[in-house]
Amino acid sequence: MTVSRYVRPTPLTRVATLVSVAAIALTAGFLIGRYPRLPDVLVVHFSRTGFPNGFQFKTWGRVFGPVFVQLALAVTLGAVGTLLLSRPHGDHQDDSPDVRAAGVAAEAVALLAAIWITVQCYAAFALARLWERQLPRLDGYGAAATGLALTVLVAIRAHLRLGRPDPRPFIPEHWRFGQLYLNAADPALFVPTRNGARWTLNFGRPVAALLMAIVLMMGIVAPAVILTLSLR
Repeated sequence: MTVSRYVRPTPLTRVATLVSVAAIALTAGFLIGRYPRLPDVLVVHFSRTGFPNGFQFKTWGRVFGPVFVQLALAVTLGAVGTLLLSRPHGDHQDDSPDVRAAGVAAEAVALLAAIWITVQCYAAFALARLWERQLPRLDGYGAAATGLALTVLVAIRAHLRLGRPDPRPFIPEHWRFGQLYLNAADPALFVPTRNGARWTLNFGRPVAALLMAIVLMMGIVAPAVILTLSLR
């Protein structure tokens, strides 16, 4: 039995976190070193085919765009991973199904963060190269495609590792609207669905609602902001 308010992260989660931190530091250091060599006018917008169609004067804020994206990814996905590993009290069995599920989910989130933070690192190198050499096209779509492919692999891997949970005895007062599990006395964040076909969240814990809010923000608000910026 472990006495901690958090589930112990897996070794791969720790490695992914270190990769993310190293990628952010590398990107920031590279852009700081390249800043004096960049032209006064920078390409800041590209068409769907990668050709420049928007220009602005050089500033630290514009050059550091990839770092800001990296930090946003690190903070948002780091918060998700921390919430996934959180426990309402310190006592839990490391080998219990819900604890393992939390570790697998947090590991997947850490890997996704490392993938897309690294993609932004490549984007910074590609942008600096384009700015310095006045290239006619941004070369970064291969990195994005690789990121998407790795994202799919991480999702498949997490799904296989989570497996099919063993269903619990059905207690009617713990379920709302047939499929919504609500039990504040249950410390588990991940619980089997009524038929045991998959995992669901325990909405008796406030952290479940917070996780859903973050996911909705990332899925709805973030794309809307990106679209708005791209249409400036």
